[in-house]
Amino acid sequence: MPRSSDVLVHRNRTVADREERTLTADVYRPGAPATTETETADSPRPLVVFVYGGAWETGSTGQFARWALDAADEGFVAAEVSYRLGHEAPFPAQIEDVCEGIDWVVDRADEFGIDSEAVAVVGHSAGAHLALLAALSDDEFGRRTGIDAAVGVSGVYDLRADDHERAGESLPLFDSRPSAAELRRCSPITRVGGDADANSENGPDADAPPTLLLHGSDDSVVAPGQSARLADALDAAGNEVEYDAVGAADHVFLHSSYHYPAVRNRVFSFLRERL
Repeated sequence: MPRSSDVLVHRNRTVADREERTLTADVYRPGAPATTETETADSPRPLVVFVYGGAWETGSTGQFARWALDAADEGFVAAEVSYRLGHEAPFPAQIEDVCEGIDWVVDRADEFGIDSEAVAVVGHSAGAHLALLAALSDDEFGRRTGIDAAVGVSGVYDLRADDHERAGESLPLFDSRPSAAELRRCSPITRVGGDADANSENGPDADAPPTLLLHGSDDSVVAPGQSARLADALDAAGNEVEYDAVGAADHVFLHSSYHYPAVRNRVFSFLRERL
């Protein structure tokens, strides 16, 4: 896809040194002057933080490189943050790392030209789980930055559910078979006021930001019902939510050449309206 502007890319910036690995972030920012009447070349821009998937077992920054380049070309500052995988450290290490990555980027708002009052998270699969958990939790996992919009694609939001095939067995997030309390704590849906567990000790922590959920109708990895139930819970609690069931789409449709143009436009249009 041709680009109308240059993009400045800062790769592998160190976020924090953990015993298991060094956490890093890639940051992409527009390199051309702004062209709108209300923006100047020095105007701060909204931030979109991407969180990659991989079943909490694999994955690394770079999965969202195409998305981040296009986000910067659309006028956003984009970042992709890393996190420890399940075999490196048990939950909540993953969400703590994502929250620290978000804060690290926002703390450098002046360096990267970011509007710290306009921050979105976008995640896929396990990354959608972490992105929505960050967006729906308050400061339990150390996040200081406010989240103003969230997008989850093919995500796992209720690890207690029967349609999540690994809910009843040992998950990569845990050293052993998780307890009911552990599954509840790491399920984003339990942070929503409309959920049955909203009065538990772990939820809800915060009002939900405007949320877009996308899920392929032919997803054989994560059941589309995961997104549908979270959308229903958010809506029942009075939050702004949009849910698109994408026809003839599999688990990784957001990266496919066939679906990418339409999904890209849908996500960026949503973010432009809310940031």
